[in-house]
Amino acid sequence: MPASDGQRIRYTTQNEAGETVEVSGALYDTPNARGLIAVAPGTRGMADHCAPSAGEAMLSSIKDGSIGINYEAPIVGTLIDAGYRVVVTDYIGLGTPGTHTYLNRIEQGHALIDAARATAHDDEAIAFWGYSQGGGASAAAAELVADYAPELDVRATFAGAPPADPLAVMEQGSTGMLETVVGYSTISYASTYPDFREALEEHLTDEGRRWFAALEKSCITDPPIPHGDLFEDGETLTELVLTDDRFIRTLNHNKLGTVPVSAPIMVMTNPDDDLVPEPQATQLARDYEALGSDVEYRLLSVPGTKTAPLSSGSSLAPFDDADALTRLSSYPISNIPVAGHAAPIVLNAGDALAWLADYMPPKKIDATRVAVTSILAVLAVLAGVGSVLAPSLRGLA
Repeated sequence: MPASDGQRIRYTTQNEAGETVEVSGALYDTPNARGLIAVAPGTRGMADHCAPSAGEAMLSSIKDGSIGINYEAPIVGTLIDAGYRVVVTDYIGLGTPGTHTYLNRIEQGHALIDAARATAHDDEAIAFWGYSQGGGASAAAAELVADYAPELDVRATFAGAPPADPLAVMEQGSTGMLETVVGYSTISYASTYPDFREALEEHLTDEGRRWFAALEKSCITDPPIPHGDLFEDGETLTELVLTDDRFIRTLNHNKLGTVPVSAPIMVMTNPDDDLVPEPQATQLARDYEALGSDVEYRLLSVPGTKTAPLSSGSSLAPFDDADALTRLSSYPISNIPVAGHAAPIVLNAGDALAWLADYMPPKKIDATRVAVTSILAVLAVLAGVGSVLAPSLRGLA
C-alpha cells in the first residue's frame, strides 16, 4: 500500500467526561468507492510515536529506542483493494496530548465513530472494522452509534478477537505479553477513574512507579520491560487487580455486550488465542444474540495449534523427548507467544471482508489482490511482533 495514498487527519471526539478532545488518524481515499470502512487498530502501545499515523510514511517510527510499527497497513491495503475508502483512528491520547485511554469502551467507541463522521460523504455506507483492541473498539462503536451519531448509515461491524470483558481477559489470558497489555489498561483506567487510581496508589512500590512510567513511553513491539516487585505485597499486576472491588468495578464498567448493536456484527475468535481468550469473545456473541442483535459468530481454528494439530506425533516415539517433539511438530504455532492471537486475522481477513461485502454497496473484489495482500499482512505481523517474541525464542534455543 503506497504511503502516498493516505493523508493524516485531525478531528474531534468526546471523551467519557463529555469534553471535546482532538484525535489524529489517517484517511485513505479511493475513487468510486463502495463505502467507508472505519478501522480501529489493534494494540500499538501507549506512546504517541506508536500511533498508526506516526512516522514519515505512516509505517513505522522510532523514539529513544522504542519502535512503533504500523503492522496493519497491509490489512488497510486489502480494504482499499476491495473498493473501500478507509479511515483509521489513532484513538484518544495516541498521537495527541494526554494518556491513551486503552480499552476504555466509551472513548474508543467515540473515537471510531467520530473518525467516520469526520470523513464520510453524505449518505455514504459505513462499516466498522477492528481486531484485538480494535475488535473491542469496533464493537463499542457498534453499541454506541445509534445514540451518539444516529445520522450515520452504519451497515455492519467486524469485531475480531475483541477484549469484550477486561476482567475475564485478565483471568483467562496465558501469554507473557498479558502483563504488558494489563499494564496499558491500568495506566488508562488510572488516568480516567479516581477510585481506580486511588486503589493503585495504595499498593505501588517505587519500582512499580518506575515500571508504569517506562511502560507509558513504550510500544507493543518493544521488548518486555524488566522489573522487580511492583506492589507492596509482591503480587503480580493481575493478582492485585482481581483483589480490589475498586478495580473490578472499573473493569466491569468497560465490559461489552450489555446493550445491543444496531447493525449486523461478525464476532471472530480462535480457541487457541493466548492473549484475548476465546471464552469471553464467545460470550460476547451470545450476549448480543440474547439482546436481539444480528450476530455472525466465527470460531476459527488455526493449523498448527492445539485445536488443529498438524500431526499426531506418533512417528516421534523413538526420540528420548517424544512429548516435546510432538508439541513442536504438531502445534508449532502454539509454541510461539501471541501467534495464536495474531494468526486468525491474517489468515481469515478475506472471509471477514466477503461477509462485510454482503451489507455494503456492490463492487467486484479482485480475489488475487486480496490474497497477495494477505500474504504481505502475515509478513507485517511477524515483523511487528518479532521484537516481542525474540526474548522468548532465545529462551527456547
